[in-house]
Amino acid sequence: MTTNVNNIIKGSVNGQGFLQHSAVPVNDATFPIAEGDLAYWDSVAGLAKPLDTDAHAATLLGVALKPSKVNSGIDNTPSGEPDTTIGYGVLAEMFTTPAETYANGAKVYIGANAQTITTVAGANAVGVVRLPSLNGGPVTGAAGIKVQVQVYSRAWIALHD
Repeated sequence: MTTNVNNIIKGSVNGQGFLQHSAVPVNDATFPIAEGDLAYWDSVAGLAKPLDTDAHAATLLGVALKPSKVNSGIDNTPSGEPDTTIGYGVLAEMFTTPAETYANGAKVYIGANAQTITTVAGANAVGVVRLPSLNGGPVTGAAGIKVQVQVYSRAWIALHD
C-alpha cells in the first residue's frame, strides 16, 4: 500500500520547474495515484496508473508530483480532479527491498509497490541509484530505508540503455 509522500529531492529545470507531464488523465475510482508513486501510461485505457509490474515499466512516465485525488482538510470531500502531474528526470527517494545492496549508479526496477525499488534485474529499469557523496558507499535495503533514485521516463531510458 502506498501513501501520499513528497519524495522529490530535486529535479531538472526546464524554465518552469520540474520536467513534467501535466494534466495526465487518471481514473481515481479504479486506479488512484498517490503522490510519490511511480506511474506508467496504459495506452489501451488512455490513463496513467500506479506502476505495478516490470512489463508496465516499459511505458514509465515518472513519479507522481501530486496525488490524483485530494481530499479537503475541511470536509474530507474529493477534489474531483481527473488528472495528476508526473515528474521525470527527477531525483526521488524510493523505498528499498530488504537485504539488497544499492550502489551508486546501479539500475533499479519496480519493487513490491509503486514506491519501492529492487536491484533484481527486470526488462525495464525505472531509474539509477544516486547516493549522496557524503554517504561513502552502498546502502543495504531494509524496511523504512530509502535511497535516492534518478527517475526517467522510458523514452529517456530507451535512448541510454
